Amino acid sequence: MKSPARPFMGALALMGMLSPALGASMEALQGAWTMPGTDCAATFEKQGGKIRFRDRIASTTTGIIVSGSKVLGPQATCTAQSIHTGKDHVSAYLNCADAIMFSGVSVSFRIIDQDTFERFDSQFPEVSVRYHRCKL
Repeated sequence: MKSPARPFMGALALMGMLSPALGASMEALQGAWTMPGTDCAATFEKQGGKIRFRDRIASTTTGIIVSGSKVLGPQATCTAQSIHTGKDHVSAYLNCADAIMFSGVSVSFRIIDQDTFERFDSQFPEVSVRYHRCKL
């Protein structure tokens, strides 16, 4: 069964900014993010000064929106519950929910620069996915 949290794992990197050590960076990481090859303008739009999905339930949506302690993905919303900072990465535990279920998920990520982060599996760190900030 597909986990509702899977699309949001990349967003955890942003939620890692909630820890006191990284708190100062959190403001800089708020906003919309997408995977390479995805058109930000086709995924997100600005309405009333807020960023939102154009079509949140589209099967091709790979974007996420970080707002406060929430991470919104195409099919679920997650809240960061716990953050741990390692030598070169951050791990976070998220509580995620969709329309019919909820689950917890642990994710790890590296901040590459102010506009890029990389989500990876701590058991297989060579397997990763990058996310890039959308500037709308």
